[in-house]
Amino acid sequence: MEVVAGRYQLEAQLGEGGMGEVWWATDRTTGDEVALKRISVGRSSRHKRAILRFQREFHTLLSLQHPRIIRAFDYGVDKRGPYYTMELLAGSDLGDMLRERAPLPIDEACRLLRDISSGLAALHARQLVHRDLSPRNVRIVDGRAVLFDFGVLMSAGAVVDVAGTPNYLAPEMFGGVPVDGRADLYALGVLAYAMVTGRRPY
Repeated sequence: MEVVAGRYQLEAQLGEGGMGEVWWATDRTTGDEVALKRISVGRSSRHKRAILRFQREFHTLLSLQHPRIIRAFDYGVDKRGPYYTMELLAGSDLGDMLRERAPLPIDEACRLLRDISSGLAALHARQLVHRDLSPRNVRIVDGRAVLFDFGVLMSAGAVVDVAGTPNYLAPEMFGGVPVDGRADLYALGVLAYAMVTGRRPY
């Protein structure tokens, strides 16, 4: 089994996307289980931008330290490129919950929406926009919601590239106009609708 930086033993792959992958790993120095996220790198300007975004994602998570946002631990670069570690969240994502149980009871939906809103408030206080608030990016841990996957996080302002989950994107994301935390609130509204009705509004 691969060991990253002589420290993180990769146990199993948790997910994979167009730009990278997430692994369940064991920290050999502490024995702790963590999630390790890495990106695939190349020499193009697109990949250079992806590395800068990846670094920003890590440093933002490290600085937030909010109970409703996944915690980041360590950043490094090995022969395969940049990686960082974060807490390994138990439970399942909100998408799985909705597929199995939607519509949710109103009191449960409100509890989860309160948790999600608390995490978003921490981002918006720093003029940051998550941009991809969707069921697959909310983890349910012991009945509480935790935000994760900040790969397309941006500062409030002009949208350089359209990214996120289409059904949850605010219309202004496509309009070439400056955006702020209200774009996330649009996604939160779509999420709330899906939670209490079992379907999306559009």
